[in-house]
Amino acid sequence: MLRLVSSVRVRITVAVSIIFGVALSLGAVGLVREVESALVNDTQVRNVTVSRALSTMLSTGQVPIQSLFNSPDQMNSELADQNDPGLREGIIESYIYVTGPALNPSSGDSLWSIFQKAASAAATPLLGKVMPKEMKADQYAISRTRIETTSGVLYLNVATPLEGIHSTVHRIASALLVAVPSLIAMVAAMTWFMTGRALRPVGAITNRVKEITGSTLHERVPEPRTGDEVGELARTMNAMLDRLEGSSTRQKRFMSDASHELRSPVASIKTQLETALLSNAHTDWEGVAQTVLAEDERLESLVHNLLAMTRLEEGVRPPSTEVDLDELVFEQLARPSRVPVDRSKVGAGRVSGVPAELASVVRNLVDNAVRHARTKVAVSVSTIGPWVRFAVDDDGPGVAVEDRTKVFERFARLQEGRARDSGGSGLGLALSKRIVETHGGRIFVETSALGGASFVVELPGLPEET
Repeated sequence: MLRLVSSVRVRITVAVSIIFGVALSLGAVGLVREVESALVNDTQVRNVTVSRALSTMLSTGQVPIQSLFNSPDQMNSELADQNDPGLREGIIESYIYVTGPALNPSSGDSLWSIFQKAASAAATPLLGKVMPKEMKADQYAISRTRIETTSGVLYLNVATPLEGIHSTVHRIASALLVAVPSLIAMVAAMTWFMTGRALRPVGAITNRVKEITGSTLHERVPEPRTGDEVGELARTMNAMLDRLEGSSTRQKRFMSDASHELRSPVASIKTQLETALLSNAHTDWEGVAQTVLAEDERLESLVHNLLAMTRLEEGVRPPSTEVDLDELVFEQLARPSRVPVDRSKVGAGRVSGVPAELASVVRNLVDNAVRHARTKVAVSVSTIGPWVRFAVDDDGPGVAVEDRTKVFERFARLQEGRARDSGGSGLGLALSKRIVETHGGRIFVETSALGGASFVVELPGLPEET
């Protein structure tokens, strides 16, 4: 029950129904009042017209004063030549009476003489109609016209019952009492239907997502053939699933390759020690120790790179500081090397970054060059425009053009001389690429002037201190 109440479909239906119901109800109330006001106003205007017309006709003698005491039918026959249906209708439907408390009986005015028999009354009815005992303002539309006479002031009053108008307004209100709830119910049903139809793809997406697990990342949510927000949601979720599947595939491949790489030095160490123990009398323990130390260094480097890659992937990084790249290069070049390293072109270069990470990039590139060089390695640092360029050249076999992107992949296996069996783990260059990109730079391979490969790193530089 709680889930049904909290559903989007229910909330939208209720909200639309309430808003539409309030607006329609207010409109219905306004319509009823406007109709009533218009009908009452029309009656008032007609009464004013009747009273003024009678006053004018009486004053000008078009109608004898005695006609005021005739029946409405007789009066209408006398007004037949006026050709005014509204006037005749007003006379028939209305009560017409005279009031004049300020009359002067001493005058010989003929109009006064007609009414002096009722001079003590508050109102003198005309046209033979008996006036009701009480005329409330909400039940009659009353208008009156002032008549100046030599005997005083008379007021000709026309009062029309509003019973017919009230009956008409009541019928309209009764019809609206049925129509308004019906329209609200229709709108609610239509909203429920349209909302359900619009949310149907969302339900399909939800059901499919519930079925997707780590082993079924190849499945995709259904995409509706619409260009609305639901279709965009489905396409976005499928794009997310593409990324998750790719990430999962890369992670599985990484774990498999990492396991293989970790197994190699461990197996080598085990083999060396087992062989030495089997031929204990003739074992060159110093040579065994050097071999084991070399494999241990390889294992240590691999573990270090794996941990560094994991920290980068998780976003766990120390804060950046200003780094003199040339100082990092000289620190790394202070280690023993298998071949000579030319450092004559190492100039000043200041960048912003994490010193330990940038040192790892320098170390990995220098070790990679030394590992594959035949006789010589050259290192250079220079500032070119907004970039600080760090390059490591060797005179080894180089990297084929088609492999210059692949060489930065994790545990890349190359066909040519720069293969992992030459001592590398296949992870150092991938780690270096990730670090450089994290620092806003780029890394790529060129052909070296020494005849081998040139690994180039370009990082955003900092302005020189003044």
